[in-house]
Amino acid sequence: MKIAYITLLGRSEWALVNTYYAVVSRGRKPDRVFIFTEETYRKKLPRVVEALKAISRAYNFTPEIETIVIPDNSFLEADRKFKILFQRLEKEGYTIGLDITSGRKALATAAVVQLREFPVDRIIYMALLDMDFPDRPYMMIPIHMQRLKNFLGDGNAPPY
Repeated sequence: MKIAYITLLGRSEWALVNTYYAVVSRGRKPDRVFIFTEETYRKKLPRVVEALKAISRAYNFTPEIETIVIPDNSFLEADRKFKILFQRLEKEGYTIGLDITSGRKALATAAVVQLREFPVDRIIYMALLDMDFPDRPYMMIPIHMQRLKNFLGDGNAPPY
């Protein structure tokens, strides 16, 4: 199975990076990673890309990583770009996983709306239960303070 991992970068780089770490540490190794963000957060992309590469290398795989920048608050543009990407991924035989943890509402909503038509097996969100730990690496946050949820799962199954 070919896996595409789509993630959304908003205010928190740590939220995106830590969720990716959690997913990868549970055995999910995507072939391709797509990071969507808005223009406001473009400057964060190089650090985030490097972090995802480092995590992937540590787990012995090297996904192709692409970034997509959307104008701020542009639901229609995001909707269009997600549709084009999801159509391409479906045609190429990918299963899609979506991480909405760090995403802003326009991006998260556009992605979820478009996913109705495509082969998605996960929509994940990692909740941080104690805001004393927002800007720390995954392994420095107590595990019981992090909840990784797959909204397409039954609530008892592992999220990834």
